[in-house]
Amino acid sequence: MAKNVNYRALAADAVRGTSMVGQFSKSDLNTQIREIVREVCGGEWNKGNFMTNRYKVYDIMAEMIPAGIQAVLAGKFDAFADFKDSELGDSTSFQVEDNSLFKVYTTAHGTTDIARQTIHNRSFRVSTTSKMIKIYAEFDAMMKGTIDFAGMVTKVAASFANEIGLMISNAMYGSYSSVGSNFKATGVFDEDTLDDIIANVKAATGATSINIFGDVKALKQISNVFGYSDAAKDAANALGYYATYGDSQLIALPQAYLADKTFAVNRAHLIIVPAGEKIVKVVMEGGAIVVDSEASASNSLQTEYVFGRDIGAAAMTIVDGGYGFYKLS
Repeated sequence: MAKNVNYRALAADAVRGTSMVGQFSKSDLNTQIREIVREVCGGEWNKGNFMTNRYKVYDIMAEMIPAGIQAVLAGKFDAFADFKDSELGDSTSFQVEDNSLFKVYTTAHGTTDIARQTIHNRSFRVSTTSKMIKIYAEFDAMMKGTIDFAGMVTKVAASFANEIGLMISNAMYGSYSSVGSNFKATGVFDEDTLDDIIANVKAATGATSINIFGDVKALKQISNVFGYSDAAKDAANALGYYATYGDSQLIALPQAYLADKTFAVNRAHLIIVPAGEKIVKVVMEGGAIVVDSEASASNSLQTEYVFGRDIGAAAMTIVDGGYGFYKLS
């Protein structure tokens, strides 16, 4: 490879083009990363070169993790979640626009002596917590140069991305209690009930169109008394639910398992959101952390690797942005 190469950027670009987004095979990525690691270690892989340059290697791995997280999350939550990467200690706030309308006064002709009004945008702060993963590799594997750094980092990135997905789900469902009574309901699906929630969300936000999010099982319960066209039925056969409800779009949330093998996305909840509104805010603060422990510190001569990132997710309350919940039974 040419000298004066930005290996951190090169490795990050390699990850963005991995099999996680369907462009390259895992072996292609391994070949690229192995070559980058070899170059960083002085052009030849051996234990001495690695131990001398290992923090340069970890610096590259730390650059790969955020790129891998972005690749895994790409497109999954864009419809309702805002993502923000910030430097450690930087502001983790989002500006939220005030959707309330101005009050219109009735006055005598020529009179302007009325109360002044201004736009009150709010700052929405998201706190972060440290998320860590610790794995180990056999000392012999490090000695032989057979550690799959690319596979290690991409799996770590995928694990962090899955955790972020769970944090997003928890943020959404955890906000239920803060939603006003006119914006939520519980019971068997009823069109009038859903229509009332949609009407309240539209009135509170000024939205002209609505997106309805939920698991496929919840979305398939939505029906329309006016019926559907043959084309809509064909689309429903492909999706598992009707794609629209009146002028509202139905969107399936990406599903995942929790550690206890229960679903992360509640299969009986509908979330009614103004189209284009991002009700969940996600912050990834500071760079990724990659550190190791000496193999000699372990009786089994295993090298431990710790990967970390400060991450936070929060959902706006009804005060900040109007949205609704419908718990189906």
